[in-house]
Amino acid sequence: MKRIIVIIAALALCLQGFCQPRLVAHRGGRYEADENTLPAFSTALKAGITGYELDVHRTADGHYVIMHDEDISRTVNAAGIIEKMKFKDLRALRTKKGNKIPTLDEVLKLFGNYARDVYKAITEACPKGSLYLFSSFDTRVLKLLHGSHPDATLMLITGKGMSEELRAIAAEVGTKRVACHRTRTTLEEMNKAHKEGFIVNLWPNGTVEDVVLSNALGADFICTDTPREISRLIDEGRFNIKK
Repeated sequence: MKRIIVIIAALALCLQGFCQPRLVAHRGGRYEADENTLPAFSTALKAGITGYELDVHRTADGHYVIMHDEDISRTVNAAGIIEKMKFKDLRALRTKKGNKIPTLDEVLKLFGNYARDVYKAITEACPKGSLYLFSSFDTRVLKLLHGSHPDATLMLITGKGMSEELRAIAAEVGTKRVACHRTRTTLEEMNKAHKEGFIVNLWPNGTVEDVVLSNALGADFICTDTPREISRLIDEGRFNIKK
């Protein structure tokens, strides 16, 4: 079995950094596929991608489903807020591209194992040799996870650039892993972060040019919306990035 990396935004995951940056399929590669659906993840797997970002929401009756927005109207031909909807009603819907809304269990089974709730699912479904990392924009979520599961590896996501202030916030949470905004990050700050032992995931990366810039900045992880295209360029030897 391939070594799988998964990042769940709001409760997210990822693998240990390498000297090469790691490629991450943002929502399964939202510019190339129907984001956060089983076809998106399965086709990326077939392309050799082993890094994934996805989003988890809880329905009113306690089921975990994969969708980026809490409001379903952007990707589904219907209206509603996930946390106020029952699973059976949500399950009957299809995305605007015709796919069902997957459950966390289904996605994790695709990656290797069956699971029952978010934390237990992630830890139990972790393939041998991989490390799952929980991430959030909200420091309160990370602090709660750290208090409840001190062994959990955490990552702070932010729309800000790398800075001394950001590193201090991450340290307060108890992590040296940060996902920060590429265009607001300088090479000088990246060098400082690496000297202090930080592992940095740069985003957004919607184009090949974006990936080039993230690579040049020294990103440890590169979260991209076009993982299949970047994978092809890696195979052609045009990028020194690990899939």
